[in-house]
Amino acid sequence: MALCHSAPLVLLEKRSDSLSSPIIGVTTSINLRDYETPEQAVVMLPANYPNAIRKAGGIPVLLTEGDDVVALLDRLDGIIIAGGRDIDPARYGEEIHEKTTNLRPEQDSWEASLITSAIERDLPMLCVCRGHQLLSIERGGRLHQHLPETPGHESHGATAGDWSNHPVQIEESSLLASVIGTETMANSGHHQGVADAGDLMVVARADDGLIEAVELPGASFLLSMQWHPEMIDQTKVFDALIEAARE
Repeated sequence: MALCHSAPLVLLEKRSDSLSSPIIGVTTSINLRDYETPEQAVVMLPANYPNAIRKAGGIPVLLTEGDDVVALLDRLDGIIIAGGRDIDPARYGEEIHEKTTNLRPEQDSWEASLITSAIERDLPMLCVCRGHQLLSIERGGRLHQHLPETPGHESHGATAGDWSNHPVQIEESSLLASVIGTETMANSGHHQGVADAGDLMVVARADDGLIEAVELPGASFLLSMQWHPEMIDQTKVFDALIEAARE
């Protein structure tokens, strides 16, 4: 995982015209790492995310847990809720499975506030992996906590730390299909998945039926997917986000 430093928000001003580069916020995770000193709390994000934003013509800004949600969203033209750790199952009323680990409820709550406020503002938003799962939870859904022990999904996702690839079928009428088409190859490195998407519209599934992408009816631009488009150079996803952020 590459370490990135956040741009100071006090220097940011919301773009003034459609030709300037949109400012896109990306959520980060706090993890304990040996960084200058042992067991340091380090803000982390894979560099694939800011690289993909820059390539599409945006300006990436790293968002850190605890930042003021209103102040952030006032300055952003779009937002990405990035992948990361497991989500506390208490958010959807379940006990913790033995394979559900590395929880951080503070991060869950802060990112949930970002999601809810971004939807209220109709801010262009992309939710990836953990972000996709958290969006589904906040809209009334729940997760499969460990796919290898979930009937019908035992072979889905990461096996012994190795990523896999599999096809995904996408609804023709969806926003996602207008961006990448009705079928794509997805990368899979997750052990959890969306079991119920709440009031979201399911627009893509894997061959085993697992929910792979959802959308929110009425939202101007909201893409949410289980796979990682930033890792497979799925540039059309980021191009679409930047275009929506310019409008």
